[in-house]
Amino acid sequence: MSKIKSLFESRRFKSAFIPYFTLGDPNYNDSIEFGKTILDNGADILELGIPFSDPVADGPVIQRAVARSLKNPFSFEEIFRVTKAIHDHKPETPLVYLTYFNPIYHCGITRFLDRAKESGIVGLVIPDLPFDTEESETLFRELKVRDMDLIHLVTPASEKKRIQALSKTSSGFIYYVTSFGVTGERREFSVDLKERIKFLKDTIQLPICAGFGISTPEQSNQISQYADGIIIGSAIQRIIEENGSDRTKAVSALADYISKIRASIS
Repeated sequence: MSKIKSLFESRRFKSAFIPYFTLGDPNYNDSIEFGKTILDNGADILELGIPFSDPVADGPVIQRAVARSLKNPFSFEEIFRVTKAIHDHKPETPLVYLTYFNPIYHCGITRFLDRAKESGIVGLVIPDLPFDTEESETLFRELKVRDMDLIHLVTPASEKKRIQALSKTSSGFIYYVTSFGVTGERREFSVDLKERIKFLKDTIQLPICAGFGISTPEQSNQISQYADGIIIGSAIQRIIEENGSDRTKAVSALADYISKIRASIS
């Protein structure tokens, strides 16, 4: 059983809190401290972004974070070092990479997966990888033998037939995109969000975690009533953007925000 499946089956929370931030923003050593802080203040799963020059699914806040990160010398050795340091701080909390297929391909699929697993990663979210491709099938197979998960995204435009087919190469949980467009904070969500998530639960026998646009404790509380997990990225990245020049200040602001979101969905 994968670590993510075990976590959801434990039912120790009403809804999982899944924060995200980009590694290397503003530097890799600060990322270790940010990751530790997020783990200490309520993350059930932590999603770590690998910076990539063409983050097509990300909105302006995360795009700027990626740009800042890429000003630092990039290497997979550094990515894995930072990941392992975060994992070692609280090894019971699952870590997931959000990345694009290009970096995985250039690193080498089996080498990337082996090193990611050694560093504490238990799943991948790859926004630009369609589920019905040879690459997706290969990744799913390679991840499965390592007890790791391939987490697919489903959007409001996804048709039932594709959703049913997607379940064949999905594990861990489904990342449900709450609204059209790229990542970013939003004030309102579609009126039928609850019904869409219920439909997904009835169609795919996996936890459904909602992301894209969620930023406030009030929104988190509302959506946690019917989603199995809440994913927040841009709001966290904005805190790092606004306070990143002062590590102590950034850590304090992150601790305060993460603890408030966790309390709102408990």
